[in-house]
Amino acid sequence: MNDIDIRELIDSYKEIGTSTIGHLTGKGYLPDIKPLNPCANTIVGRVLTVQLTSDNTDVINQALIQVAPNDVLCIDAQILGVKACWGALRTCAAIYEKLSAVIVIGQATDSLQIQQLGFPVFAQGISAVTTFKSNEAQGTLAPDICYRFGKQATTIHSGDIAIMDNDGVFILSVDVAQQLLSDCQKKHKEDEMKFQRFFEAYRNNELDKLFND
Repeated sequence: MNDIDIRELIDSYKEIGTSTIGHLTGKGYLPDIKPLNPCANTIVGRVLTVQLTSDNTDVINQALIQVAPNDVLCIDAQILGVKACWGALRTCAAIYEKLSAVIVIGQATDSLQIQQLGFPVFAQGISAVTTFKSNEAQGTLAPDICYRFGKQATTIHSGDIAIMDNDGVFILSVDVAQQLLSDCQKKHKEDEMKFQRFFEAYRNNELDKLFND
């Protein structure tokens, strides 16, 4: 797919919730990655990966310079354990660089300030323990990330499509996202029509009429 087709694919998924995708597949779902801020809309973007190999997080600064507007930075910080590699100041940098969102496979900090900024950060959890300046080996920009949760293993590549909302995160290859799109759109339309019918009846106190017709 060329860049125009990928942008159209990304725009199409902005109309689809992650729970709609989850009705059709579990592939690419990251079960323990949750939003730090409530998400009113679906956020979609192309992924740039970063993998930390020590508590030296300088590669994240490099990624923030190289990432393109509207992309999603996905950071593999599993090696850090309880230490957070992402906080308020890096969130400010992400806003300046016009990123769509950041995904941390690990911990984030400064949760209150991130909520005040309103920028979409998704992470495994929150920690008060953080990294600091380190002379250890730097991490890697744009590697394949192996994400594991229980028996589930997902490989995340730079260039994949991240789809995120209040219910969680999917990361799909472009090919899989393209294959699923039509079914996702159909499912979304059907479910939205059913929900709107119920909501109108509920708002107008006409539930008996709805279920007895």
